[in-house]
Amino acid sequence: SLLGYNTRRATLKIFDIFATRTQAYGLNPVEFSVLSLIGRNPNISHGQLCAELALLAPNLTKILQKLSKKHLIQRLRPESDKRAIYLKLSETGRQQLDELEQVITKLERDAASQLSDQELDQLIGLLQKIYNNT
Repeated sequence: SLLGYNTRRATLKIFDIFATRTQAYGLNPVEFSVLSLIGRNPNISHGQLCAELALLAPNLTKILQKLSKKHLIQRLRPESDKRAIYLKLSETGRQQLDELEQVITKLERDAASQLSDQELDQLIGLLQKIYNNT
């Protein structure tokens, strides 16, 4: 009956399906989250990504190195501040993110197949209330 226990069990189930269905892409859920946030927020900074995903800077750096080696992201330095680095998806990254989002949307729906669309929307809304309130 514990919230943490039940959310963890559901997360493990979804991550297991994620690993199976996204194996060809070679990204784990956190790496996908970074790719997705960059895709939805072009010119996002390292600091913004760390804050949004609650990642430590060294951990994010390793993820960004991996995404760069796969040619999924680009690093940009604005003329106004040469110290700043902003991130956006490469064309390859955009294509891969589009494909992954389709795969993940289906896998999450399959994982929640016991829920109606309304129940799934309600569950997502309730979980958002928890993490947006802390």
